[in-house]
Amino acid sequence: MLNKFILISCIMLVVYPCTINAQIDSAAVVILDSMSNVVTELESCSFMLKTEYDIYNTQLGLIKHSDNAKVYLKAPDKMLVNRRGDKGIKDFYYDGKNFIYYSADNNQYATLPAPPTIMETIDSISSYYGVEFPAADIFYTDLVDTILAKSDILTYLGETEIDDKICFHIAGTTDEMSYQIFVADDGSFLPVKMIIVYTGSTGNPQYEAIFKDWSLNPVLEDAMFDFVIPSGAEKIKFLKK
Repeated sequence: MLNKFILISCIMLVVYPCTINAQIDSAAVVILDSMSNVVTELESCSFMLKTEYDIYNTQLGLIKHSDNAKVYLKAPDKMLVNRRGDKGIKDFYYDGKNFIYYSADNNQYATLPAPPTIMETIDSISSYYGVEFPAADIFYTDLVDTILAKSDILTYLGETEIDDKICFHIAGTTDEMSYQIFVADDGSFLPVKMIIVYTGSTGNPQYEAIFKDWSLNPVLEDAMFDFVIPSGAEKIKFLKK
């Protein structure tokens, strides 16, 4: 499939900005751009997301943790994330007006007024309150611009197999990290896996995200994004990070 990209690749390098003296592989740019176009143009979607991440312990070094999440998105203003793992059982609701956090472990919830779109809400809640939205980067419309602006190296490594799926394998580096992105080579250009190594942090901690069970443009009723307060739940306040 790579041969199909050759002509477009030459054009892409003229259009997209990149760091001075960066080593940028035009095939990698076209693959990432195709992936970005697919996911940002979806009207709705759902997928499973498995994440593994390292947290540095002064006595033990890097300790591996993991989470699983079921994610539902309905553009432009609906989101539901059911997250289960080492950080507990947590749900995140966004109904276009409010963002709600719910901890099933403690039966506590908190709510905030939210901006009018999913990505604006993710930006705001993450920046001010430190709430993590795993692998949300792939849904930013300026993803490829950001990668090119920060990368010293971006290269296409060929095809590889992830869970019986043939994928384009892309790798790159910035001043603070190295990263790998695996994109399905089945015509869908959906993200399959992402790995980040934080080379600027103690012990070089890693973050890995695996995307599974994509459903593209499913019918998602608005009611599923409405939070119903559980019996006996305690309302708490968000704390700024």
